[in-house]
Amino acid sequence: MMTDMTPAARPDSVTQFEGADILTLDPAQPLIRKGAIAVSGNRILAVGPQAQLAKTYGTQARRIDWTGLLVLPGLVDGHSHLFQSLGRTLGDGLSLLPWLEHFMLPLAANVTPDDAIAIYRLAGLSALLLGTTAVIDNHYAPVDPDTIVALAREMEALGLRGVVARGIFGPMVEGGHRMNCDPRLFRHSTAEEIALTRACLAAHPPGGRVEIWPMPENVVYLDPELLIACAELAAKQDIGWQIHCSESSFEVEIFESLYGARPAIWMQAQGILSDRSALAHGIWFDDAEIEVLGATRTHIVHNPVCNQYLASGIVKLDPLLRAGANVCLGSDGMAVGGSGMFEAMKAGFLLQRLREYNPLATSAELMLEMATLRGAAVLRRDVGQLRAGMLADFVALDMRGAINQPMTRPAMAVVMAGLPTVSDVVVDGEVVIRAGRSTRVDHDKVIADGLQAAGALIERAGLRDLVRDWIPPAYAHPA
Repeated sequence: MMTDMTPAARPDSVTQFEGADILTLDPAQPLIRKGAIAVSGNRILAVGPQAQLAKTYGTQARRIDWTGLLVLPGLVDGHSHLFQSLGRTLGDGLSLLPWLEHFMLPLAANVTPDDAIAIYRLAGLSALLLGTTAVIDNHYAPVDPDTIVALAREMEALGLRGVVARGIFGPMVEGGHRMNCDPRLFRHSTAEEIALTRACLAAHPPGGRVEIWPMPENVVYLDPELLIACAELAAKQDIGWQIHCSESSFEVEIFESLYGARPAIWMQAQGILSDRSALAHGIWFDDAEIEVLGATRTHIVHNPVCNQYLASGIVKLDPLLRAGANVCLGSDGMAVGGSGMFEAMKAGFLLQRLREYNPLATSAELMLEMATLRGAAVLRRDVGQLRAGMLADFVALDMRGAINQPMTRPAMAVVMAGLPTVSDVVVDGEVVIRAGRSTRVDHDKVIADGLQAAGALIERAGLRDLVRDWIPPAYAHPA
């Protein structure tokens, strides 16, 4: 079977990636052995067996040989913090609230625009090298319009698709005091935060490969009026918005004590939950909240590696999906033990089986959907499947090595690999990673600049005491 081609395409304007096995995420033809993908501009023209596409486009198409590789849609990271890579490997051993209070928020308060740009390049390059083609990135340090717009352009320059979700704190409220949040992050009034976000959107309007969204940071330590204003702004601009919600049980307790309702129930009462809202983490929802989230088709971004690293809890995946909510995957950045979306798939796969004590609790295919199709629903873009008409975002893996063979079930092999070898990455029809190297930036310079920024920030933020060569285990050596 071959998907319909676009009749207007000329063979000389077509690039054909051929010879690979293809996991399409298209129910009509989920796996194509020795297949091909025909691309014109930034869209897919056709996906099907190599022999059939060769007949359609003849010898005039530019042909790229991917024989032996395994291709799948580009991965969509539904929630990340690229700038937090500045603190990678630090802050270990802390649960969420101490981690925020003693490590991440002090670090964030000291990030300069130059720091942010340097680490954005490094973290964005890392994402591409790990097979991620689109990132919804929550950036909250610093958040002035010049920096936010510059980061959106950096993301585009790397070749990524995605969102810079401008972190919004607003004025300090009681929830912020109870969570011991760093007051330096609460710099603006509600009106000022909305005006600054509007300025970002005016300078970098929606509709491009990288968008800017409002991200009210956390349902607990945000002024309720500001949260509602962010949701209204997103609706007027026809863009999405995202918020941290119910990541820890303690946060839910604080919120309920302040507002007399659990977070999802309260947000539904304000009329702000919809298919443009995405709640990051969403671990501690009760049954009534899950029903509301399903009814409103709200998105939940599950971050399984982070949730284990900070010991926050395990998302209720099956109840959420059965209720009608969309659940996708996120990495939550590199400062919480993660190394990308393949690892997130494996972690999510195993974690749900443990939560349910049931080996049928989830599947490799569901994890692939959560890292592609379901992430694309949050992103609101035509990605996540390989079929005619979709944007040409896909990843080629080299799974031919001994550690991945035999590969009798490709979907399972991809999810269980954890960290497969990413050979090539195509975004918007352009090869942005070829043979494991960027076609757009100088790897060595990007790494050097990122390391320099990280080292200077650790000193400036007073976090040198978190740098340890070795933390001895708390147990005696075996005799």
